[in-house]
Amino acid sequence: MNLATLEEEEAFMADSVSLVHKYFLLEDPTKIHPVGLELKLEVDLGTLRMRGIIDRLDEDENGNLIVTDYKTGKVPRVNFESSKLGGVHFYAFLCEKVMGRRPKQVQLLYLSEPLRILTEPTDQSIRGLQIRTGAIWTAVEKACEREDFRPKPSRLCDWCAYREWCPAFGGDPSLAPKREPYDHFSEASSSVPGSANSAVDSAVDSSHLAVMQDLEQQLTSPEAQM
Repeated sequence: MNLATLEEEEAFMADSVSLVHKYFLLEDPTKIHPVGLELKLEVDLGTLRMRGIIDRLDEDENGNLIVTDYKTGKVPRVNFESSKLGGVHFYAFLCEKVMGRRPKQVQLLYLSEPLRILTEPTDQSIRGLQIRTGAIWTAVEKACEREDFRPKPSRLCDWCAYREWCPAFGGDPSLAPKREPYDHFSEASSSVPGSANSAVDSAVDSSHLAVMQDLEQQLTSPEAQM
């Protein structure tokens, strides 16, 4: 992270200290039993390899698994809460497939408030995740076959390394430099409790799924099928 000024560095440190203090208002770390931190899991679903990193995986006094995801941003509005929980349901799915145990509970810890949002994965939520993910992956494969990747401008474009070549901003995709795939998790490694599987090298979360869902909608629209 590049901090341009001393004031920015001081503000960053003050914000970090505040988040840590608020964490202690949510739970007592001496009363939890983590069995995995930054736990990297992967599973194959047909031709799709799904990977994820769980911030923290706990085991309670009854031996149940609990998935915890830390959030430093704002608490989502009620109508966006389910999309945020979709990410931790995905982690519950990974745990069940890799470790053979479905977590009893998944939780989001919003340190900025502080606030805890809880949910329990069910047969319906896990099945729905599999169906939705399979449909999204089918749409992605079709897009690759057609080389049809339509830009959808948003605020995220400000952080996109390919913005200058994006047709949505007047760029030419054919001029973009070709780059080798970069695995920014490939050097990290964490063992999976109760499994011979080792850490994997990339993360998939609800934001990735949301992008692919947009792609699926575009490909299945009447205009795309003409």
